[in-house]
Amino acid sequence: MRKAFGAKLKMAKEFVGFDGEAREFRALFNKLDKTDSYHNLYSPQDIREAKLKLHGLDPAAGRSRTLPPIINCRMAKGGTGKTTICGGVATALSMFGYKVLMLDGDPQASLTGLFGINWATEDITHIGELMFKHCRKESYDIRQAIWPIYEHGMLDLIASDISLANSDSWLMSLANREFTFKKFLETNVDFFSQYDAILIDSAPSTNLLTNTFMCACDKILAVVWLDGQSLKAMQVLAANVDELNSAFEGTGFHLNVHIVANGYHPSYGSCKEALTTLVQSYPGLLNNVVIPHSTSFMRQIELFKEEDSGTVLEREPNSMAARSIIDLARSLIKEYHLKLADHDLI
Repeated sequence: MRKAFGAKLKMAKEFVGFDGEAREFRALFNKLDKTDSYHNLYSPQDIREAKLKLHGLDPAAGRSRTLPPIINCRMAKGGTGKTTICGGVATALSMFGYKVLMLDGDPQASLTGLFGINWATEDITHIGELMFKHCRKESYDIRQAIWPIYEHGMLDLIASDISLANSDSWLMSLANREFTFKKFLETNVDFFSQYDAILIDSAPSTNLLTNTFMCACDKILAVVWLDGQSLKAMQVLAANVDELNSAFEGTGFHLNVHIVANGYHPSYGSCKEALTTLVQSYPGLLNNVVIPHSTSFMRQIELFKEEDSGTVLEREPNSMAARSIIDLARSLIKEYHLKLADHDLI
């Protein structure tokens, strides 16, 4: 378990959606010291309970036995910031009160490292190993693969390591292999239904593993860095989506795309040109929140003390970068129809 993380009063009120007086807000949290609002930190679990209580709902309420929406962060090249977006959005959603499961689907294990886990020294059970045992009808326990990031299941991670790259070798031999991950989720619905959202950080390469992640989704969250190479990669990803839709036409499967523009700098003409190209090439698919180019994102990873790494919302919550992630997360709650314990509470 990592060091406890929480929001101060002003930000906590925003996450709960409370615009009343601070005294009334603190009254929602019986266990906190109501006299010292400056030093109070409100955890994701605190915010979840307060939000439910504010709407007259049972704070102990859970979800129905259904799979939650999947936000699959994907791009057909590396370096576009998809790990930053995935980890940042997951953190923000948790602070909005949603129970979130992150899944590191990249053998480079960047998401794993973002949360201070050294895959080279830790004993990792990755998603490929779980799916392999499931397909072989061997026993497995998903709980043993979970790394708890925040308490009470508010943010969990299934980590990755380099051996995840071997998944294609056994997926190749399966019939209907593109839906292996979807079948794995459905078989384990009792476990996965405890979460309000699942976020996947997919590898940049197009292979059987990334395809099986895509075929479990309704919509891909395409993270595009605002440069020419990323625009070309977006074309490759769009072609990949079209190929899957054509291959499974008539089966009820249809995959959509939602685009996040990343790395915008107002002084760079190339950023403006790339953003204009995205809007024109993919009308109606671009998120209104454009993520800025910011050094705050570069400070998420501690080079010499990896266990202290964390998302920009954790490390610099008052930065412009953190604000953009919060705004993006709020928009994705609507875009992906996320529900908190089966209720629409933004």
